Amino acid sequence: MRATAVIQMTEKFHIWLVEDSEADELLMRQALKLEGIDCNFLVSQDGEKAIDFVESLDTTELAPYPHVVLLDLNLPRKSGARVLERIRQSPRVGRVPVIVVTSSDSPGDKGQAARLGATRYFQKPLDLAEFMKLGPLVREVLSGSSPAQKTLTAE
Repeated sequence: MRATAVIQMTEKFHIWLVEDSEADELLMRQALKLEGIDCNFLVSQDGEKAIDFVESLDTTELAPYPHVVLLDLNLPRKSGARVLERIRQSPRVGRVPVIVVTSSDSPGDKGQAARLGATRYFQKPLDLAEFMKLGPLVREVLSGSSPAQKTLTAE
């Protein structure tokens, strides 16, 4: 099992961004680049497309699944909460770590994300340096011992 973890850390990661803001998408990409995370990105710009992607992953073994999902809560067409719920129902990607990346500091949103199985919750800051802290958080989640590690707890 340990050898698998070492191999995984040397491969290129697949990061799935579920984000409708191009500016925030660019910031997320930059945060991971600054952290030195070697990755390919897949982007879904609305909740409906994200749910369609989960369903396509469930029906084919050929497509690579994401190592981590960065999920905005405020999405057009279907909410981020609905996307997270669908991810957790998936037989193929249900245990993939999901980091909620949102501007919301609402205790209700944090609690809902925890109940739905979010791995971490990152509030989008207004300060660029603070936003770049997303990179180390993603690295920490990627280096975790299992996809179900350190889930959020509802407060």
